[in-house]
Formats: sequence, C-alpha cells, structure tokens
Amino acid sequence: MTATTDRRTFLKHSGVAAAALSLKYMVPGQALAASPPVYGVWEDLMRKKWTWDKVVRGSRGINCTGHCAFNVYVKNGIVWREEQQGEYGRSGDEDTPDYGPRGCQKGIRHSKYMYGKQRVLYPMKRAGERGAGKWERISWDQAISEISDKIIEHATESGPDAITFAMGTQMILKKASFTAMFRFANATGIVVPETFAGVGDLPVGAYMTLGYELPGDNMAAVYKSKCCLVWAANPAATRIPDAHFFWEAKYNGTEVVVISPEFSASAIHASKWLNPKPGTDTALALAMVQTIIKDRLIDWNYVREQTDLPFLVRTDNQKFLRASDFGETGDRADNSFYFWDEAAGKPVKAPGTGYGQHPAAPHAPREPEFLTLSGLKPALEGRWKVKTPQGKVEVTTVFELTRQLCDRDYTPEQAQKITGVHAENIRAIARTFAKSGAGMIYAGYRSCKWLHGDKLHRAWLLMCALTGDTGREGGGMQTTQLGKADGLLKFVFEGVGPRLKVAAISVWDYAKADGKALNTEVYGDKLASHIDSHYQQSIKNGWLPDYSKTPWKMAIMAGHNTANWRAAGTRFRETVLAKLETIVTMTPDMSVTAMYSDYVLPVAQHYERRDFVMEGRTPYVQVLDQAVPPLGESADDWTIMERLAKAISAKATARQLPPVKDVVFGQPITHDYARLHELFTLNGKITNSRDLAQFLLDNSAGLPKISFEELASKGFIRVDDSADVQFGPGAPYSYQVLASTRDKKPYATLTGRQQFYMDHDWFLQEGEALPVYVDPLAIKGYPLRLTMGHARHGVHSMWRDDALLVSLQRGEPDVYVNPDDAAKRGVKDGDLIRTFNKLGSFIAMAHVSSSMQPGQMFMFHGWDPMMFRGRQNFSGVIPTGGLLKPTSLVGNYGHIG
Repeated sequence: MTATTDRRTFLKHSGVAAAALSLKYMVPGQALAASPPVYGVWEDLMRKKWTWDKVVRGSRGINCTGHCAFNVYVKNGIVWREEQQGEYGRSGDEDTPDYGPRGCQKGIRHSKYMYGKQRVLYPMKRAGERGAGKWERISWDQAISEISDKIIEHATESGPDAITFAMGTQMILKKASFTAMFRFANATGIVVPETFAGVGDLPVGAYMTLGYELPGDNMAAVYKSKCCLVWAANPAATRIPDAHFFWEAKYNGTEVVVISPEFSASAIHASKWLNPKPGTDTALALAMVQTIIKDRLIDWNYVREQTDLPFLVRTDNQKFLRASDFGETGDRADNSFYFWDEAAGKPVKAPGTGYGQHPAAPHAPREPEFLTLSGLKPALEGRWKVKTPQGKVEVTTVFELTRQLCDRDYTPEQAQKITGVHAENIRAIARTFAKSGAGMIYAGYRSCKWLHGDKLHRAWLLMCALTGDTGREGGGMQTTQLGKADGLLKFVFEGVGPRLKVAAISVWDYAKADGKALNTEVYGDKLASHIDSHYQQSIKNGWLPDYSKTPWKMAIMAGHNTANWRAAGTRFRETVLAKLETIVTMTPDMSVTAMYSDYVLPVAQHYERRDFVMEGRTPYVQVLDQAVPPLGESADDWTIMERLAKAISAKATARQLPPVKDVVFGQPITHDYARLHELFTLNGKITNSRDLAQFLLDNSAGLPKISFEELASKGFIRVDDSADVQFGPGAPYSYQVLASTRDKKPYATLTGRQQFYMDHDWFLQEGEALPVYVDPLAIKGYPLRLTMGHARHGVHSMWRDDALLVSLQRGEPDVYVNPDDAAKRGVKDGDLIRTFNKLGSFIAMAHVSSSMQPGQMFMFHGWDPMMFRGRQNFSGVIPTGGLLKPTSLVGNYGHIG
C-alpha cells in the first residue's frame, strides 16, 4: 500500500468489511468496484490510520445522563472514529475526583453503528400490511404533503386531541430538538404523551414528599458521602462514566452498600451487599427507619424544622389538625397546620404553612415567612387534648404515628421474614447510615417501575429526614436534576401562549387500551373494579381528563420506540396501534415501531446535526456539532418539523381553513394553522437547529453567554454556580430542596414541609397515609417472578442490535435463571426457553446463573421485538399496563393534583 492510497481504496481490499459497508451507504445501491489491490509496507497502514481531514466536537444526545465529550474524526467525508475528550474539571475541594475520563462502549461504537444496516436512509411509505416490512420509497415532498394532509384532516374532524406527538429517548435530551417538538405541539394543539412516568422512571414518592420529583446533586456528591446505599441501581453497568466516583469513595473510606435481589456488577465492587427478595425493599427501608428511631439516631432539630413529623394529627379521624378545626375560615384555613410547642404547652401554628394551594412556580413569593422556628420547640412524641368549637379532640404527632407503625409492623425481625435479609444485617446498615454524617441513597429507576414504588421513595426520604441528610453535601436520596426551563418555555410559548397539552401515558393507555379489561384478565374483577371506580371518580371530580371522549386517530413517534417497551406490548400493538389510522415514525434506525408505521422518516444521527445536551449529573453543557452531512436523505428533527409546519400553513391558506377549535385548561381556544410556519420559526428568526440552539443558550439562566460556534470549538462549557458538588441558585438546575434546607423557604407541598403524612381520604382508605409495605402483585399459578434492569450494552433499545456489542453478550436476547429453578425444569445454560404467563410468552436463551435468587428470573431491558422469534419480546408478558394506584389519581390536595 502506498502512502497516497486513500481509505476507500484500502477498504476495498482489507478485511474490514463492516467499514466498507459504511462507504457503500455513501453511494446507495452501488457496490464497490473491484480493482487490483495496491500493497505497501505495514507502516503505511499505521500512518493512514492516524490521518484525518478534520476533528469535530460531539456526543450522543440520548437519554443517558453521561453526555460524554468526544472528538469525532472525519476522513473522506465519513466519520472514521471517535475518542474521548478528556479536559474535565472537578466539583468541590481538591480531594474530589474530576469528571474524566468519560465514555463507554456504546459511544465508542457509534461511528460504526451510524453506518449500519439498520439505518433508515429515505422517507418510506407502507406498501403492505402493518408489520409486513413492505415499503415504498417516496420523496420528502410526498411524505410531508401526505402527513400534513393527515394532520389537518384529523385535527379538523376530531380535534387536535386525536393526534399525539411522542418524544422518545433518542430525542428527549437534545435541547433544540426537544424544544422544537414542544413548540410544534403547542402551536397545533397536538397532545404530547409524557414519557418520563410512562416508562416508569418518575420517582412519584419524591414528588409526594418534597413537591419536587428529582432530588439530586451532581455525581461528585457520591464521593462526599460517608455511607452510600446503592439501592435498585447498578452504576457499574449503567453509569459507566461515573462509576469511578463510587469506587473511589469506597477506597476513601465510604461504606458502599449495594441493595439488589441479584448479585449485580455493582455488588461485586461494594463494601457490602444486601439481597432482599424482589419487591420487598419498602419493608427493608422501614425496618431501617425503625432501627434509627429506636436507637434515637435522629437529627432532632432538622426533623422539627424541615418535616411534618411534629405536625399534629387528630386521633378520631386521622386528619391533620387545621385552622379550620378552630373555626377559622377562608382559603387558608384548611392549609394551616399545627405542632405542640413544648415551651408554651399548647398547639401553635407552624411557620411556613397556610398558603393554600402551592404556587405554580416553586418558591414563588407567598409571604415573607420561613421554616425557621425562632425559639419554638415542637414536640415529637406524646398525646394531648385540644379544645375546638366542637369540643375537645385528642391529637398526636406524625412522628408518634410513624414510630408506632414501625414498632408494630417493621422490626428487623419482621422485615427478615418478608425480605430474607437477616435482622442483624438490617440493624448494622441502618446504624452505619445514621451515624455516618453523610448518608446517601443512590436511587435507581428500577424502584419507580414497581406499582408501590412511591412508598419506597417515601421510606427512603424518611430515612434521610430522620438523619438530617436530605440537602446535606454527600447525603440524601439521589436521582438526577431537572434543568430550569426558562429558555425552553420562552421559545415554546412566545407569540402563542401556554397551551401545551401533556398527557400522562399511564392514564392515556388506561383509556385507549381498555385498562380495566386487561386488569380483569390478569388480576381478576375485584382489583380491576377497585382501580376503575377510583379512575372514574377522579374524572368525575375533575382531577383527571377523560381521554376516552376523543378517538385516537394519529400518532407521530419521534425517536420513540413505543411498540418495544409498552407493557402488555403484544396486546398494545394488536388492540391500540392497529386501530390508529395514521402512524408516523421519525427515527434514524429501523425498529419494531417503525415496522408497524405507515410512514417512516429518516432522522439524522448524533454526529450529523447541531444541538447541545445538558443534564444535572455533570456541571457541563455538551455540544453536538455536525461532523458530516446527514446520511442518505435523513434530516434533523427541526428540519422535519419545519417542513411539516410549512406544508400545513400552505395547505391551510390554500383551503381557507378556519382556525382549528380546541379546549385547553377548560377554556375554548383556536389554532391558526395558516400561521403555523410563521409561528414555529418566530417569524423566520429561527431557520435551523443551530439557530434554536443559540436561542436557548442566550435565554437560559445559568448558562454562560457564548455563541454556538464557540461552544462547538470547545466541546463543552461549565454551567454557572457549579463549583461545589451541589448546584447553587445561579446554576441552570433546580435549587428547590436546598432553598428549603439552606434558606429555610417552605417546600412546595401542602404542608410546606417534607411531607410524610398524607391525610387525603383516598390515602387513608388505601392505608397509605404513611409509607407502608404491600406485597408485590402476583399472578396465581405462576411461581417465578421476572425482574428487569437497564442494560450495560445499550441505552434502552439503542445499540442493542450492534453486532460487536451483541457479540460481547450471548449473541441474542437472554434471560437469567437460578440454577435450582433451571434444574427443576430440565433447563441447561444456553437452552432456548419459553417464558410465559396468561398474557403472553416469548422465547430467549437461558442464562443459568447463581447471581439470581430462587424464584427470580432477570432480563436486561431494551431488546427490540425484532430480535425475538415471532417479534414477541419481554413486553408481551408484562401485565402491569392497566394498573393505576388510586393514590396516584388524587387531585385537589395541595401539591398533588
């Protein structure tokens, strides 16, 4: 090979067939021509490997909180390779490790994967039955024209509520793409299904307790913990760029305890491992609470000031003692609460309460009042008689009720019978946590996917409140952080107003997929009727919208592989997707959702667009700069939506279409589709994704004022007020929890405190006024329990079909089985087995492993149904698609509803 041989010539004759495939895509349909090879010495090969035309800064804008900075190397018009950009700093003092190096095997494979066979290169229209895989290649003009016709047709005939625009994990964290989709939906009235809770990632119990759903600091906070409980999480597999913080903390003296049913990749590295039976974690947490209370390992001042534990509860009706009990009237009377002041010997109204409904914006001005006790000393234990106009009533405290509950039902010995974890191990971990001075619960999203996961979150936060760890550096329940949405909302609402309609997927699916029928089939009529009666009552009370009123006609899926992950997935495809008149999927890669669509639109990959990503696990804004033009005829999300807006406006103008009627927040409004393109582009000010990215950089608080080009040259920039492991008020992330613990501002909850007691009638009826343990639901006659976790070799369904990454596993989907369970059924490692229940079945390879408990099966998620026999994956046996907790349907209760 000579020194002048280019990459194309070399690849024609090399053994790197996969790379050659990427070059074929550059000239679609044209095979590489055969010509005599030109050979040289081996040094020529090495020299050419280390030459390139340019280096571009980039990352992958997906639902991974890593957002690792990479240098993207371009040669002969294609992405040749990428490598980590290692210029990160640290948070906190000099002892704290920095954020580098960042990267994982998914990111380092992307330069090959983006040229893979799965890539969608052209607009396609279904030419056969849905799912048959028969397609007609069409032009962008035809695709946009026909899809815009469908949008106008369904919106005018059935209303915009008949159309959904769902964003998925390939899109959700790209700021410009995400913002553009929201503006398109806001201007058209199309419904946006909320996918955070929909995929089971929303910590509902955190919102119930704090008025804020995502408590957390940046990843360096892990290093500052002194006892870190890695609970329902597996950072060695799923937080690869950040896992070093856990192990460096361990080597620095932190007790790192992994709590998971299976012996995970993270458990291998931990100081200790606890393995409760699947679904019993709440009992374990409450036994730790019992130990902390019994041993009096409590931060008494914190509990009195920051929580509702000193608040008085009537023993006759289990309700908070309120100002209305003393005859006060007005909109604040039912939201003013009391504690027993030991100094005064009487009930005193708690500071920071009495605000009525919580403000729309967290910590919006209410009154110049704070949580500071100013000499008051609320009692935590005891019973008292209080005079009211109706006579004397007995009261006690939330703390007293909590102590009694735990002493009665959740001693470590009782928890041992439930969880299988020895009582002394429970006590030991609880004591270590409480005495550490910085106890952290690093919470995994697996906890959110259990029906009663909200009670686990409440129990975790109760542990952290008792020890004073919520808000402490290196302490508290850690999930992630929500960014401030000022720049996003400015663009979404400008010139249009706030008219965005976001639908809770669980409630949407219950209405559209007949959740009651599913629950009846799986769990029986009693449970199904119980859920449905509360669902219907919630609608009647005005707490929930009635999605059944409008037929679902059209779905647009943007990077949203809904047919993969929807619970009861086979049933969902057959009973819901099949009924939709129009399905449009915007995606870079073929998937089962695309396979069942009517139109598939090719979307630019991460190195083919201009955008940026940011997420509170690191204090950086990471650029996605365009290294190469979009492959084939693919386009970025902004461009596709701009084309749709332009076509809709032109058609509406030509047809003299009257404004489309809609109802938002109970008020009738109209959408002028003739002005859609004008509105979408801010009268032509925003012409591409780069312009929108610049708009967001300019209008988002906490971001340094910088041009997109300067950001692209640097790769990433540090956000404001991020020197410590906890973000300050000037950072672009929520300061809500610290505003209460540091600045003493009331929490955005009904009580203005961390609220552990819910005295709404439905909570009381369900026995959930305080966090309690409930046995996980089981289907009679099916003794094994299938649990799941986020995968090491993919981010959700992305990269799960990459040839190299699949080769690092079993080569196909596999399900972990305990050796005893396998032996009882005559199953050997590597056998194909059928996993089934009354809802459905799927076939996968048996992965016999002693890391599983008896009775437990385990599968990493994300495998697309296209990779299974008969396109039946694990989602077909997940029976929870119709389950709604009555307490999650509550409205008109302060911050809830």
